[in-house]
Amino acid sequence: MIRFFLIVNRSCQTRFARYYQSTLIQDKPTFELEVARQCITRKQNQSPAPLVYRVYASLYFIIGCDPEDNEFSILELIQNCVECLDHYFEKTELDLVFNLEKVHMIIDEMIVQGLIVETNQERVLASMYALANQKTNPVT
Repeated sequence: MIRFFLIVNRSCQTRFARYYQSTLIQDKPTFELEVARQCITRKQNQSPAPLVYRVYASLYFIIGCDPEDNEFSILELIQNCVECLDHYFEKTELDLVFNLEKVHMIIDEMIVQGLIVETNQERVLASMYALANQKTNPVT
């Protein structure tokens, strides 16, 4: 089960945070900073135990999961999230900052209550495009 999903930049600034088991974490900003530091400053032979992450350009996509979860499936989920975000946005960090609600919607289409529910990119983005069309073509 996924415990949290973070997107941070190289300066350890959180760009996206979603918690699926928030009762375990008291001080979220401090927790996010510590997780980001663990991933950014790790040595080659170190691996943070319950964390799975990938680096894309200047962003770290970090997922905290249970130790018994398949790390390769979590890596595939991260890759899928990045591809969905790339299809919907331009490839800049500012798109994530200024359209945070859309990032939340895309991730929420894929992960619900810590469980992966959708991996098909077309289905994930279909709801976003339908919402965009609804705003441009109001029903009278």
